[in-house]
Amino acid sequence: MLSRLRGRTVPVRGRTVPGASGAADDDLPLLRWKLHRWFACLDTDRDGRLTSEDYDLAAARLARAFNHRPGQREHRRLLARYRKLWALHDPGGRGELDRDAFTEQLLAAGRDRARPFRASLNRLCCALVDIADTDGDDQVSEREYRVLLSAAFGLTSERDLTAAYRMLDRDGSGTLEHNEIHAAVLEYFTSNAPDAPGNWLLGPPPAALLD
Repeated sequence: MLSRLRGRTVPVRGRTVPGASGAADDDLPLLRWKLHRWFACLDTDRDGRLTSEDYDLAAARLARAFNHRPGQREHRRLLARYRKLWALHDPGGRGELDRDAFTEQLLAAGRDRARPFRASLNRLCCALVDIADTDGDDQVSEREYRVLLSAAFGLTSERDLTAAYRMLDRDGSGTLEHNEIHAAVLEYFTSNAPDAPGNWLLGPPPAALLD
């Protein structure tokens, strides 16, 4: 399957939307692990719950990391995109989700609300890569990627960040083009295929899930 972004064609390997191919949600261990990983990275106070405030804080950290003050256009854009995604996580307006509820809502969004879910992911990704691409060359360098993941998700392992960057570089150019990151984000939230490069978006998955 191909993803067309910014006028180029990038392969999206093994894309699987939960339930679309007949697979039961319980048969998606890699996808569940990735959603748990996302949850853990955004739950910065480690209280076992995610709220819209956790997403607001991620937007604030990102803006600050790339030298944008609160309330500036870039910060407002990130806030709007994170909040749109949160609304799909929490359609009932509960206000907070524990890890299991979060995971089930994401699986349901990919299965039952696939079009708005993908659109929301794409819009958030646009905001992320635009703020990270500080020199405007339509590429995200390894340094920019490290700042992005460290600020948004608290990732600090040099080994993990290097491995993730290299895996997402599908064409082996040494830099990540915007469409490569878009494809990775989509795979991260929708694919249970072990060979999908997007599995590595937030660092390497457990080896046992890639066999």
